[in-house]
Amino acid sequence: MSSLATLGAGEVGLPSEVVIRELLDASDLAGPARLRIVVRRIGGSMWTVEASAASCATDGPAAPPARLRQETWSSAPPLAGHKTLARLAWDLAREGARREAFDDALLLDATGHVLETSVANVFVLRDGVARTPHAPTHCLPGVMRAWLLAKLEMVGLSVAIGDISAADLAVADEVWLTNAIVGVQRVAAVDRHEWSDWPRFSSLVGVGIPAPGWSNGARSSCCQTMATGSDPSV
Repeated sequence: MSSLATLGAGEVGLPSEVVIRELLDASDLAGPARLRIVVRRIGGSMWTVEASAASCATDGPAAPPARLRQETWSSAPPLAGHKTLARLAWDLAREGARREAFDDALLLDATGHVLETSVANVFVLRDGVARTPHAPTHCLPGVMRAWLLAKLEMVGLSVAIGDISAADLAVADEVWLTNAIVGVQRVAAVDRHEWSDWPRFSSLVGVGIPAPGWSNGARSSCCQTMATGSDPSV
């Protein structure tokens, strides 16, 4: 909703739960599904709202650990704190990482502080503290990020929101990624620094993470809300 307010579409209504269920049924998606809601400005104060659904991966905690390549941005894109269809910078970063046999790019700002990956928020664990960057100034305020921040005390972790440097990564006990599709994913490597053990990660299995494959019911949806304006640079 904050993205809609930024675009001046704060009064635009999103599909109700009943409409979403009808969409899932019409798409014959009885299991986990990825839901995308797109709001577009088509001129003046006119807006369109489109919803689509597709099947969703169900790897859960068994998802393979991610390997990340660091990439430094001189400046973040204009709507870096919002979900937007103007994703070229993120897509190029991910494609560049994959060309070098990594899964994704770990994005850093010009001062060397962690932002996010192209598709996920980042948590860095050290001595019982889970640290994640500020949102929306340093990363997208992801739904799964917010959910996990509210639950980490249940698994004996303290929470800290603030700057994370490359030096912090080098001494981290574990690094996790979060988004609405995978839930929480382990990180196996950032450039040449590697992890092979994630004892804290195993404690998340019983928390009931609301993502496919995490044993929270037969039917769940990964909801992504994207907003874009009539200006293609937005």
